[in-house]
Amino acid sequence: MKLQRMLLAIAVISGLTLATVSHAQHGHWWRKPAPAPADTIAPATPTGLAASAVTSTSLTLSWSPASDNVGVTGYRVYRDGTLVASPGGTSVSITGLLASVLYSFTVSAVDAAGNASASSAPLSVTTPLLTTPTSAPTPPPYDPQIQWRTGMETGDLGAWSEKVNTGYADSAAVTIASAGIPARMSTLFNSPSAWVMKQSVIRPSGVLEASGTRMARYPEINALAKAGTTFYYSWWDFFPTALSYDASGWYNHWQIESNDASNTGTPVWALGFNRSGNTMWLGWGPTASVPVQGPHVGESGDRTYTSPIAVPVGQWVFFEVMITPRGDFTGALKVWMNGQVLFDLSSIKTQFPYVGQSLLTWITNNNYGTGLTPTPFVHYVDDVSVSLGRMPYAP
Repeated sequence: MKLQRMLLAIAVISGLTLATVSHAQHGHWWRKPAPAPADTIAPATPTGLAASAVTSTSLTLSWSPASDNVGVTGYRVYRDGTLVASPGGTSVSITGLLASVLYSFTVSAVDAAGNASASSAPLSVTTPLLTTPTSAPTPPPYDPQIQWRTGMETGDLGAWSEKVNTGYADSAAVTIASAGIPARMSTLFNSPSAWVMKQSVIRPSGVLEASGTRMARYPEINALAKAGTTFYYSWWDFFPTALSYDASGWYNHWQIESNDASNTGTPVWALGFNRSGNTMWLGWGPTASVPVQGPHVGESGDRTYTSPIAVPVGQWVFFEVMITPRGDFTGALKVWMNGQVLFDLSSIKTQFPYVGQSLLTWITNNNYGTGLTPTPFVHYVDDVSVSLGRMPYAP
């Protein structure tokens, strides 16, 4: 009130109007307060990052609250450098992990202005192996075109019909963790794969018969072959190293075998590696004991077809083979690797003619050869299936 009276007195003396004084009072002498300065200070780095409730596929992360000059509004959680969650609190559940895999987690704090703290000290967590079941796990619903499949998840090779070893070689079920190879998600069982089949050539046999191990499946393939029904044989394969062999050597890892009219079995077709370059060959009559004529009309003796495409090393590779089983020249074979065609043969024989054999045709996954470098030589097999259609390929 005193200030208003003083202004009024000055106005009267100076001849100013009350309106002029009022305008000067409110427009010149009184100003709005200045805006607050922008927040550019990042929160403190979170500490105490820890994991709990760790399973083969999930875990829970928690940490101590971070401080900020204004206030923390949330956190950013990173797995192996990739943002996977943005919780508002100091804990989060992480899902979708693979069994027996080492992960690294960090967390940073964020305030309302978008300032982010430095990342916390990394926390390393290895998810545990899946518990070995006493019997095969119940799979989810699947395409009824699948006639047979195995993922070795029982911890053994009981799903196969027969194992044949020669020389110093063997096939065995092992865990992915113990083998030190990359984890993979099983497309057959829709779950992380924990067990695989390891096939090993340990050292040369020292005799005429090479060292080799062969795992066979009979019932479904034999029935399809007798019926002449086209089918597909698929599997995942992991080769830790490239393979080569000397001038007198050879190697194959898959074959079709068939019994003749006297029930004498022989490899009819085999799939293997060329001498160098990790490329592949597909061979008719690898032991020169196939039907006299074939594989095409007018041909006889063994035949070899080659592909220039190298088999990747150090990663899982998906093989598919389409077989139209025939004892005459109306059969077919088509081989894919990671969805790419390697071989495509038609109007061929794929087996001996069916004349009442109890066991006509079967297929084996092998590790079989001589003169190999390196020795020992191993590869790993997973998710083997026999189906009436192609199985989906997901890299």
